[in-house]
Parts: sequence; C-alpha cells; structure tokens
Amino acid sequence: MHFVALEGGIDMATQRVNVTTALKIMVENGTTDAGTIKYAARTISSINPDLSDDDLLAVGQGLAAMQSHDVGDIKRSEISTLVTGA
Repeated sequence: MHFVALEGGIDMATQRVNVTTALKIMVENGTTDAGTIKYAARTISSINPDLSDDDLLAVGQGLAAMQSHDVGDIKRSEISTLVTGA
C-alpha cells in the first residue's frame, strides 16, 4: 500500500475494492464486409481475482483447446470500485 503525504497528515492512497474477474476467450465468428475476422467472446465469470495471470492463461488455453472455432486472444477482465483509503 502506498501512502501520500498531505499537508496536515498522511492519507492512504486509492484502493481497489469489490474486484470481480472474468476470463474471456475470443473465438472467430465470421468476417466483416471488409474481410476482417469478427470475434465473439466466450466468458467465464466469477474467477478468483487472486489467480495469477500464468494460471488463468493455462486455464484459458485448456478451454480454448475444446472450442470448435479458431481462438484469437485469451483475455483477463477485471472490474473494481476505486475508493480513497480510510
């Protein structure tokens, strides 16, 4: 945790709370009129936010191997609320 020195005291830095994590496997889903590949997301929600990127990628690669469509990216999506430290 970082602390910021302010006039009159020390205030704690911004914190992330209520973190939710999802795994998104992007699969090919046709082409656009211009000929570029379109992608659709296969989303797995409620992933433990403490899971390392390496472990989440390994899970994503395992699930990607079971897809019938070609796979593009494997993404980690996190949403959190930012609050000032109290």
